[in-house]
Amino acid sequence: MSARPEQAEESREPDDVSRRLLAALVCATLEPSLGGVLLFDLPPEHLTAVTGVFAQVLGRAAGHAPGSTVPRTVLDAATVDEDLWIRPRVHRGPRGVEFTFGPGPLAETDNDPRLVVVPDLARLSIPGMRAAVQLLGADTATLEHSGIRHRWRPRARWLACCRAEDAELLSPHLLDRFPVRLATPGLRPRRGADPLGVLPAAWATALDPATPRPRVTLAEEFAPAVLEHLEDREDTGHRRALALARIARALALLDGAGQAGAADGVPSGGPLTATADHVGRAARLIRLHTAHRPETPPEEPVDPDTPVFPEPGRNLPRPDARHTPEPGTDTGVPVHDPEAEVPLGPAPTGGERPLSASPYPEDTAGPGPEGGTLRTPTRRPAGARASRGPVVGVRRARDLWDLAPVRTAMEAAKYRGVRGGGAGPLVIVPQDLRGYVRAPEPVRMLTLVLDHTCRGDWDWHTTLEPFLQWAYVTRASVQVVEVGGAGETNELRAGAFTARSTRDPRIAAALARPPGRATPLAHGLDRAAHALRRTFRHHRAGLVEALLVVVSDGRGNVPLSVSRSGVRGRGPVQRVGVDDALAVAARIRALGRSRLHCVVVDPGGHPHTRLPATLAEALGCGVVPGRAERDPRVAGHG
Repeated sequence: MSARPEQAEESREPDDVSRRLLAALVCATLEPSLGGVLLFDLPPEHLTAVTGVFAQVLGRAAGHAPGSTVPRTVLDAATVDEDLWIRPRVHRGPRGVEFTFGPGPLAETDNDPRLVVVPDLARLSIPGMRAAVQLLGADTATLEHSGIRHRWRPRARWLACCRAEDAELLSPHLLDRFPVRLATPGLRPRRGADPLGVLPAAWATALDPATPRPRVTLAEEFAPAVLEHLEDREDTGHRRALALARIARALALLDGAGQAGAADGVPSGGPLTATADHVGRAARLIRLHTAHRPETPPEEPVDPDTPVFPEPGRNLPRPDARHTPEPGTDTGVPVHDPEAEVPLGPAPTGGERPLSASPYPEDTAGPGPEGGTLRTPTRRPAGARASRGPVVGVRRARDLWDLAPVRTAMEAAKYRGVRGGGAGPLVIVPQDLRGYVRAPEPVRMLTLVLDHTCRGDWDWHTTLEPFLQWAYVTRASVQVVEVGGAGETNELRAGAFTARSTRDPRIAAALARPPGRATPLAHGLDRAAHALRRTFRHHRAGLVEALLVVVSDGRGNVPLSVSRSGVRGRGPVQRVGVDDALAVAARIRALGRSRLHCVVVDPGGHPHTRLPATLAEALGCGVVPGRAERDPRVAGHG
């Protein structure tokens, strides 16, 4: 990345997204406490360019030649603890070639800072999330793993990307570890060596390790200005105020380098003062909008030298069910009242939802999933070789793992009279050892959400047969969630069970179960979401592919809070049950986008024909007509 002389007006933070992002990366490099940068709605095709610029800025701060980068580590959904903390090493010893373990990429044994890249923070594995919480903002870190003891001071910088609508799915503790946050939906990097623009000369001087870093003092109006720019919320803690103050302190360092460069002198290393003006510039840099500073998005200037990239594909706009009621459903009218028939398809909306530029989108998002944790789901330890799966037989042991003790003793007892003369202890020789034969652990799962109250006289076996056949051929496990079935212990809650294969007799019993009275659709989707989330985040037996099939007309008359409490509420339900189902479906949409496939089966032939399409739109999938004899207008939307 080249540097150029900086003009006087370039010391201010411009409204261009590229320039603001470059300034944020420089601030994160200068300030040690700004170790995490989180970008919302960054187009995936621009991640490589942004990562390259950040690596070059870190390399310049480490004293490398211009254009040199620092080592990088990419974390994704398949990252495990062994990939982060230990690394196998090969060396020649007295017994020949030997393998030992050393500190991994996050242990920082070298002198250069490392850049950790997370392409999608919502899909990061639990070990990766745990590493971010432990390292970001920590003064020291200690590693004790596989006989390795290592202590170091974390200096790595983290660059993570996330969609704004996925912020509600993440733990607040994880989001707070990223002090620098920017919304970059309209980022369009330039072509060439400087995708985010040329690095100003003053910034390059500030990044130079030979430049003295003066001490930054705080003016009297600094702290009140920080508190004035933030909302008075009790659930946000003090990390946002510290992040804003540290960004302002980094801007003060840049101003000090710029003033020294303008005077053609070398910075003397004297103290600098961070004022309220730096706090305001820091708030404008991250686009912090509060009640005192309403959002007024500026018009971004168009650079004629900047190439126009095609806009990334956007998902279909989802209607806001709380503000877009069904026709004919006024206050106090039940959701079961009939309405005019409409063809299947995406529900009409009042326009696309505007992209928010707030650095804290989780404040305006709905409540996240309950019971979220950064702990890996417990499982039985498997030793050096995985010994999971049900026992299907016994064979002669090939090693000492997963032995069958009873069959081994029975085999040795056959020759007891020959070996010991019928007296003394039982003698077991290697030929007597027997081991278990286990079925392979399923790596695919079919999740069926069956709404019994929408069935009526419809025979859904023909519609569900292709999905069950896929599960049978791929040897997938089956998770069945029953909504509104007769015989439930509590009709306000959905029932669920897990079968290892489609041959489980409980699946046939569930398909033949008669309907009940209540329809806890939101609770059924919530149970399916918890099952999918747990299996996707499993440490070693993670799913390769999952298929979610929702058979429902979308009419839920039990709110999610009522299902969780198990106590019937008072008053009319209205649209609360439907709204809760759409909110849960929106959270399912963000689970393993490349590995989760969803489909909504519409039974048809009922009022409120828009509800299945709205549910499918919230899930990000299509609608399959269930009945063979359907209206010709609906046939084109299957």
